[in-house]
Amino acid sequence: MWIDAETTELNQIDEYKSFIDKGVGYNPGSDYKRIRVHMAYAVKHDGLHKARLVAGGHLTETPIDSVYSSVVSLRGVRLLAFIGELNDLKRWSTDIRNAYLETYTKEKVYIIAGLEFGDREGHVLIISKALYGLHFFQLGRECVLLLI
Repeated sequence: MWIDAETTELNQIDEYKSFIDKGVGYNPGSDYKRIRVHMAYAVKHDGLHKARLVAGGHLTETPIDSVYSSVVSLRGVRLLAFIGELNDLKRWSTDIRNAYLETYTKEKVYIIAGLEFGDREGHVLIISKALYGLHFFQLGRECVLLLI
């Protein structure tokens, strides 16, 4: 089950074109920092086995500009539900999986692909979109509440 979970995660990352594959032996230059990635595992309440590729963002400099990650507050959800009720609107909610993969990262970081990357093992992969663990990881769109 864990191999399937890793495969699913890496397929999603590839689908969103989160890496720029530069092949074996590529030197990205001194303005890029090499970091590590690892898999984090969880079993969800419904029994789903979930694997996440997590970047070693602690190995990069903390930016001086915003590293804000918006997460909806309980107060905000209650306020929207109240407005919906007052205006006789239907309320719908959903979870958008892997929404973070839509966000481009400003950090100049790369990895050397490991075994989990299959035939890309040893390739230099420049990280172009946000991964868990990077400073510019943003959440804002993962949970959506619609008022209709």
